[in-house]
Amino acid sequence: MSEIYESELAYLVQYAEQTSVYFTILWDAAETVADDGSSVPEVQKAALSLVGDMLDRGIRAGDMSPQEGEEVVPWDLSREGVLHRIEREMQMYDDPYDYIKICWFSAPKSTESH
Repeated sequence: MSEIYESELAYLVQYAEQTSVYFTILWDAAETVADDGSSVPEVQKAALSLVGDMLDRGIRAGDMSPQEGEEVVPWDLSREGVLHRIEREMQMYDDPYDYIKICWFSAPKSTESH
């Protein structure tokens, strides 16, 4: 992995450990990873790669909860299921900024007291 990729991935994971991350932030990171002038499919591929690595680091994808005070409700899907769903849903929108409707990302909240 490139230094740029590692940097963007680390940023996304740290961000998700602090608060919920909406898809546009992931897309911006994917555009950075894919380089200027990349096609939408190339940026989509970079986004899916970042998502896969985020999932491998414990970040979950899901929907924003409608309940006040709750954050992301994780999808009950395997890693591959999450990636397929995101890939399929990206194909449903013409404008990448509509991808915000796809999902959010967050780290599991610790229930242990320190």
